[in-house]
Amino acid sequence: MRTDYDEFVAHSPQGSIFASSAWLDAVAPGRWRMHVVEEGGAVVGAWPTVVRPTPLGEVHTGAPLTPYLGPLLRSDANPVRGRANDIRYLELLLVQLGRFAHIEAHCHPAFDYWTPLAWEGFTQTTRYSWRLTDLRDLEAVFRGTRENIRREIRKAEKRGLVVAPASLANFLELHRATVLQAGRNDSLGANHRALEAIDETLAPQDARSILVARDAEGRAHAGAYLVHDDRFMYYLVGASDPALRNSGAPSLVLWRGIEEAAERGLSFDFEGSMVKGVERFFRAFAGTPTPYSVVRKTPSAGFRVARALKRAARRVSA
Repeated sequence: MRTDYDEFVAHSPQGSIFASSAWLDAVAPGRWRMHVVEEGGAVVGAWPTVVRPTPLGEVHTGAPLTPYLGPLLRSDANPVRGRANDIRYLELLLVQLGRFAHIEAHCHPAFDYWTPLAWEGFTQTTRYSWRLTDLRDLEAVFRGTRENIRREIRKAEKRGLVVAPASLANFLELHRATVLQAGRNDSLGANHRALEAIDETLAPQDARSILVARDAEGRAHAGAYLVHDDRFMYYLVGASDPALRNSGAPSLVLWRGIEEAAERGLSFDFEGSMVKGVERFFRAFAGTPTPYSVVRKTPSAGFRVARALKRAARRVSA
Protein backbone atom coordinates (compact mmCIF):
# COMPACT_ATOMS: atom_id res chain seq x y z
CA MET A 1 0.00 0.00 0.00
CA ARG A 2 2.83 2.44 0.75
CA THR A 3 4.18 2.11 -2.78
CA ASP A 4 0.72 2.83 -4.23
CA TYR A 5 0.26 5.71 -1.81
CA ASP A 6 3.58 7.35 -2.67
CA GLU A 7 2.94 6.91 -6.38
CA PHE A 8 -0.38 8.69 -5.92
CA VAL A 9 1.28 11.51 -3.93
CA ALA A 10 3.82 12.00 -6.72
CA HIS A 11 1.07 12.58 -9.31
CA SER A 12 -1.65 14.32 -7.29
CA PRO A 13 -1.92 18.11 -7.83
CA GLN A 14 -1.84 18.43 -4.05
CA GLY A 15 1.11 16.09 -3.66
CA SER A 16 4.42 17.25 -2.23
CA ILE A 17 7.42 15.92 -0.36
CA PHE A 18 5.52 16.68 2.86
CA ALA A 19 2.85 14.06 2.12
CA SER A 20 5.30 11.28 1.25
CA SER A 21 5.51 8.30 3.56
CA ALA A 22 9.26 8.84 4.03
CA TRP A 23 8.72 12.40 5.24
CA LEU A 24 5.90 11.45 7.60
CA ASP A 25 7.85 8.50 8.96
CA ALA A 26 10.62 10.96 9.81
CA VAL A 27 8.53 13.69 11.49
CA ALA A 28 5.73 11.58 13.00
CA PRO A 29 6.94 7.98 13.29
CA GLY A 30 4.13 5.59 14.18
CA ARG A 31 1.66 8.44 14.59
CA TRP A 32 0.38 9.09 11.09
CA ARG A 33 -2.23 7.40 8.93
CA MET A 34 -2.74 7.47 5.16
CA HIS A 35 -6.58 7.38 4.96
CA VAL A 36 -6.85 6.38 1.30
CA VAL A 37 -9.74 5.83 -1.11
CA GLU A 38 -9.31 3.34 -3.94
CA GLU A 39 -11.25 2.89 -7.12
CA GLY A 40 -10.60 0.21 -9.70
CA GLY A 41 -7.59 -0.97 -7.74
CA ALA A 42 -5.94 2.48 -7.81
CA VAL A 43 -5.63 5.17 -5.14
CA VAL A 44 -7.81 8.15 -6.09
CA GLY A 45 -7.76 10.12 -2.86
CA ALA A 46 -5.82 10.37 0.40
CA TRP A 47 -5.86 12.45 3.55
CA PRO A 48 -2.72 11.81 5.63
CA THR A 49 -3.00 12.99 9.22
CA VAL A 50 -1.10 12.69 12.46
CA VAL A 51 -3.38 11.07 15.04
CA ARG A 52 -3.36 11.72 18.77
CA PRO A 53 -5.73 9.75 21.02
CA THR A 54 -7.43 11.71 23.80
CA PRO A 55 -10.15 10.86 26.35
CA LEU A 56 -12.54 12.87 24.16
CA GLY A 57 -11.69 11.03 20.97
CA GLU A 58 -9.01 11.08 18.29
CA VAL A 59 -7.44 14.37 17.25
CA HIS A 60 -6.12 14.65 13.68
CA THR A 61 -3.51 17.31 12.95
CA GLY A 62 -0.57 18.07 10.72
CA ALA A 63 3.03 17.12 11.45
CA PRO A 64 6.02 19.06 12.81
CA LEU A 65 7.87 21.17 10.21
CA THR A 66 5.23 20.19 7.65
CA PRO A 67 3.55 23.20 6.03
CA TYR A 68 1.02 21.34 3.86
CA LEU A 69 -0.88 18.19 4.80
CA GLY A 70 -4.52 17.93 3.79
CA PRO A 71 -6.67 16.12 1.24
CA LEU A 72 -4.95 14.85 -1.90
CA LEU A 73 -7.10 14.15 -4.95
CA ARG A 74 -6.66 12.66 -8.39
CA SER A 75 -6.27 15.08 -11.29
CA ASP A 76 -8.76 15.03 -14.16
CA ALA A 77 -8.46 16.74 -17.54
CA ASN A 78 -12.23 17.30 -17.59
CA PRO A 79 -12.94 20.09 -15.05
CA VAL A 80 -16.65 19.32 -14.65
CA ARG A 81 -16.06 15.63 -14.06
CA GLY A 82 -13.04 16.45 -11.92
CA ARG A 83 -14.99 18.63 -9.49
CA ALA A 84 -17.73 16.01 -9.21
CA ASN A 85 -15.09 13.41 -8.40
CA ASP A 86 -13.47 15.75 -5.86
CA ILE A 87 -16.75 15.96 -3.98
CA ARG A 88 -17.23 12.20 -4.05
CA TYR A 89 -13.66 11.44 -2.99
CA LEU A 90 -13.82 13.92 -0.11
CA GLU A 91 -17.02 12.31 1.13
CA LEU A 92 -15.33 8.91 1.02
CA LEU A 93 -12.22 10.25 2.77
CA LEU A 94 -14.36 11.53 5.63
CA VAL A 95 -15.74 8.02 5.97
CA GLN A 96 -12.16 6.73 6.16
CA LEU A 97 -11.31 9.25 8.87
CA GLY A 98 -14.21 7.97 10.98
CA ARG A 99 -15.26 9.58 14.26
CA PHE A 100 -12.94 12.20 15.73
CA ALA A 101 -12.94 14.90 18.38
CA HIS A 102 -11.10 17.45 16.25
CA ILE A 103 -9.36 17.71 12.89
CA GLU A 104 -7.26 20.50 11.44
CA ALA A 105 -5.33 20.52 8.18
CA HIS A 106 -3.11 23.08 6.47
CA CYS A 107 -3.93 22.15 2.90
CA HIS A 108 -1.74 22.33 -0.17
CA PRO A 109 -2.38 25.45 -2.31
CA ALA A 110 -3.66 23.20 -5.10
CA PHE A 111 -6.55 22.18 -2.83
CA ASP A 112 -8.61 25.12 -4.06
CA TYR A 113 -12.20 23.95 -3.52
CA TRP A 114 -13.17 23.31 0.09
CA THR A 115 -16.94 23.74 -0.34
CA PRO A 116 -17.65 20.00 0.07
CA LEU A 117 -16.04 20.19 3.51
CA ALA A 118 -18.22 23.20 4.41
CA TRP A 119 -21.24 21.02 3.73
CA GLU A 120 -19.88 18.63 6.37
CA GLY A 121 -19.49 21.32 9.04
CA PHE A 122 -15.87 22.35 8.46
CA THR A 123 -14.70 25.94 8.79
CA GLN A 124 -11.88 27.47 6.76
CA THR A 125 -9.21 30.14 7.11
CA THR A 126 -7.21 31.44 4.14
CA ARG A 127 -3.49 31.93 4.60
CA TYR A 128 -0.79 32.80 2.09
CA SER A 129 2.56 31.56 0.99
CA TRP A 130 4.82 33.39 -1.43
CA ARG A 131 6.03 31.58 -4.52
CA LEU A 132 8.39 32.19 -7.41
CA THR A 133 7.04 29.87 -10.08
CA ASP A 134 9.17 30.91 -13.06
CA LEU A 135 12.91 31.04 -12.44
CA ARG A 136 14.08 30.68 -16.03
CA ASP A 137 15.33 34.29 -16.15
CA LEU A 138 17.10 34.88 -12.84
CA GLU A 139 18.30 38.34 -13.86
CA ALA A 140 14.69 39.42 -14.34
CA VAL A 141 13.74 37.84 -11.01
CA PHE A 142 16.57 39.70 -9.28
CA ARG A 143 15.53 43.01 -10.87
CA GLY A 144 12.01 42.41 -9.61
CA THR A 145 13.03 42.16 -5.97
CA ARG A 146 12.67 45.17 -3.72
CA GLU A 147 15.64 47.51 -3.90
CA ASN A 148 16.64 46.95 -0.27
CA ILE A 149 16.96 43.20 -0.92
CA ARG A 150 19.31 43.82 -3.82
CA ARG A 151 21.25 46.24 -1.64
CA GLU A 152 21.51 43.70 1.20
CA ILE A 153 22.76 40.98 -1.17
CA ARG A 154 25.40 43.28 -2.66
CA LYS A 155 26.44 44.42 0.83
CA ALA A 156 26.95 40.83 1.94
CA GLU A 157 28.99 40.05 -1.17
CA LYS A 158 31.17 43.14 -0.70
CA ARG A 159 31.86 42.10 2.88
CA GLY A 160 33.22 38.84 1.54
CA LEU A 161 30.46 36.56 2.78
CA VAL A 162 30.38 33.23 0.99
CA VAL A 163 27.41 30.87 0.96
CA ALA A 164 28.35 27.19 0.91
CA PRO A 165 26.87 23.81 1.87
CA ALA A 166 27.11 23.06 5.58
CA SER A 167 26.53 20.19 7.94
CA LEU A 168 23.34 19.74 9.90
CA ALA A 169 25.29 20.24 13.14
CA ASN A 170 26.53 23.63 11.91
CA PHE A 171 23.02 24.70 10.96
CA LEU A 172 21.46 23.52 14.24
CA GLU A 173 24.05 25.48 16.23
CA LEU A 174 23.16 28.62 14.29
CA HIS A 175 19.44 27.93 14.57
CA ARG A 176 19.70 27.45 18.34
CA ALA A 177 21.21 30.92 18.72
CA THR A 178 18.42 32.38 16.59
CA VAL A 179 15.63 30.78 18.60
CA LEU A 180 17.10 31.50 22.02
CA GLN A 181 17.59 35.16 21.17
CA ALA A 182 13.94 35.39 20.08
CA GLY A 183 12.77 33.69 23.27
CA ARG A 184 10.90 30.94 21.38
CA ASN A 185 12.75 27.92 22.73
CA ASP A 186 9.73 25.93 23.98
CA SER A 187 9.76 23.66 20.91
CA LEU A 188 13.47 23.89 20.09
CA GLY A 189 14.37 20.34 21.11
CA ALA A 190 11.41 18.78 19.28
CA ASN A 191 12.11 20.74 16.11
CA HIS A 192 15.78 19.81 16.14
CA ARG A 193 14.93 16.14 16.58
CA ALA A 194 12.52 16.43 13.66
CA LEU A 195 15.21 18.09 11.52
CA GLU A 196 17.66 15.34 12.40
CA ALA A 197 15.15 12.71 11.29
CA ILE A 198 14.36 14.66 8.12
CA ASP A 199 18.04 15.00 7.33
CA GLU A 200 18.68 11.31 7.84
CA THR A 201 15.90 10.56 5.34
CA LEU A 202 16.54 13.23 2.70
CA ALA A 203 20.32 13.56 2.60
CA PRO A 204 20.86 10.19 0.87
CA GLN A 205 18.23 11.18 -1.70
CA ASP A 206 19.81 14.59 -2.43
CA ALA A 207 16.44 16.08 -1.52
CA ARG A 208 17.71 18.73 0.89
CA SER A 209 20.25 21.53 0.92
CA ILE A 210 21.85 23.22 3.92
CA LEU A 211 23.33 26.61 3.08
CA VAL A 212 25.31 28.81 5.48
CA ALA A 213 26.90 32.21 4.83
CA ARG A 214 30.30 32.71 6.46
CA ASP A 215 32.72 35.59 6.54
CA ALA A 216 36.49 35.44 6.02
CA GLU A 217 36.96 34.58 9.69
CA GLY A 218 34.68 31.57 9.40
CA ARG A 219 31.85 33.05 11.44
CA ALA A 220 28.39 31.78 10.44
CA HIS A 221 26.07 34.74 9.76
CA ALA A 222 22.92 33.09 8.40
CA GLY A 223 21.68 29.78 7.07
CA ALA A 224 18.78 28.00 5.43
CA TYR A 225 17.51 24.43 5.46
CA LEU A 226 15.85 23.75 2.10
CA VAL A 227 13.99 20.66 0.91
CA HIS A 228 12.66 19.84 -2.53
CA ASP A 229 10.56 17.45 -4.55
CA ASP A 230 10.25 17.42 -8.34
CA ARG A 231 8.16 20.61 -8.39
CA PHE A 232 9.32 23.04 -5.70
CA MET A 233 12.22 24.01 -3.52
CA TYR A 234 10.86 24.85 -0.04
CA TYR A 235 12.42 27.23 2.48
CA LEU A 236 11.85 24.99 5.49
CA VAL A 237 13.88 26.65 8.28
CA GLY A 238 16.01 29.76 8.41
CA ALA A 239 18.58 30.91 10.95
CA SER A 240 20.80 33.92 11.55
CA ASP A 241 23.23 35.03 14.23
CA PRO A 242 21.51 37.90 16.10
CA ALA A 243 24.82 39.71 16.52
CA LEU A 244 25.59 39.57 12.78
CA ARG A 245 22.13 40.02 11.30
CA ASN A 246 22.90 43.39 9.70
CA SER A 247 25.51 41.92 7.37
CA GLY A 248 22.95 41.19 4.63
CA ALA A 249 23.51 37.45 5.02
CA PRO A 250 19.84 36.41 5.38
CA SER A 251 19.00 37.94 2.00
CA LEU A 252 22.12 36.46 0.40
CA VAL A 253 21.39 32.95 1.69
CA LEU A 254 17.80 33.06 0.53
CA TRP A 255 18.85 34.29 -2.90
CA ARG A 256 21.39 31.46 -3.19
CA GLY A 257 18.56 29.06 -2.39
CA ILE A 258 16.50 30.57 -5.20
CA GLU A 259 19.47 30.19 -7.54
CA GLU A 260 19.77 26.53 -6.59
CA ALA A 261 16.08 26.00 -7.30
CA ALA A 262 16.59 27.53 -10.74
CA GLU A 263 19.57 25.25 -11.40
CA ARG A 264 17.39 22.24 -10.56
CA GLY A 265 14.57 23.47 -12.79
CA LEU A 266 12.24 23.99 -9.81
CA SER A 267 9.97 26.73 -8.53
CA PHE A 268 10.53 28.25 -5.09
CA ASP A 269 8.13 28.29 -2.15
CA PHE A 270 8.93 30.62 0.76
CA GLU A 271 6.16 28.86 2.77
CA GLY A 272 4.82 32.22 3.86
CA SER A 273 4.26 33.51 7.36
CA MET A 274 1.59 35.36 9.32
CA VAL A 275 4.34 37.16 11.26
CA LYS A 276 4.43 40.70 9.90
CA GLY A 277 8.20 41.12 9.74
CA VAL A 278 8.77 37.71 8.15
CA GLU A 279 5.98 38.29 5.62
CA ARG A 280 7.49 41.63 4.66
CA PHE A 281 10.88 39.96 4.09
CA PHE A 282 9.43 37.20 1.88
CA ARG A 283 7.23 39.65 -0.02
CA ALA A 284 10.29 41.70 -0.95
CA PHE A 285 11.46 38.90 -3.26
CA ALA A 286 8.53 39.71 -5.58
CA GLY A 287 6.90 36.31 -5.56
CA THR A 288 3.23 35.64 -6.04
CA PRO A 289 0.98 35.51 -2.97
CA THR A 290 -0.47 32.01 -3.08
CA PRO A 291 -3.52 31.22 -0.93
CA TYR A 292 -3.96 27.95 0.91
CA SER A 293 -6.73 26.76 3.19
CA VAL A 294 -6.63 25.76 6.82
CA VAL A 295 -9.71 23.60 7.40
CA ARG A 296 -10.96 22.38 10.76
CA LYS A 297 -13.89 20.71 12.45
CA THR A 298 -14.52 19.99 16.14
CA PRO A 299 -17.47 17.65 16.68
CA SER A 300 -16.58 17.18 20.37
CA ALA A 301 -18.17 19.79 22.63
CA GLY A 302 -15.79 18.72 25.38
CA PHE A 303 -12.79 19.36 23.17
CA ARG A 304 -14.14 22.80 22.24
CA VAL A 305 -14.51 23.71 25.91
CA ALA A 306 -11.05 22.38 26.80
CA ARG A 307 -9.45 24.32 23.95
CA ALA A 308 -11.24 27.54 24.96
CA LEU A 309 -10.02 27.15 28.54
CA LYS A 310 -6.43 26.63 27.38
CA ARG A 311 -6.58 29.75 25.22
CA ALA A 312 -7.99 31.77 28.10
CA ALA A 313 -5.21 30.53 30.38
CA ARG A 314 -2.57 31.54 27.83
CA ARG A 315 -4.05 35.05 27.56
CA VAL A 316 -4.01 35.44 31.32
CA SER A 317 -0.39 34.31 31.62
CA ALA A 318 0.83 36.37 28.67
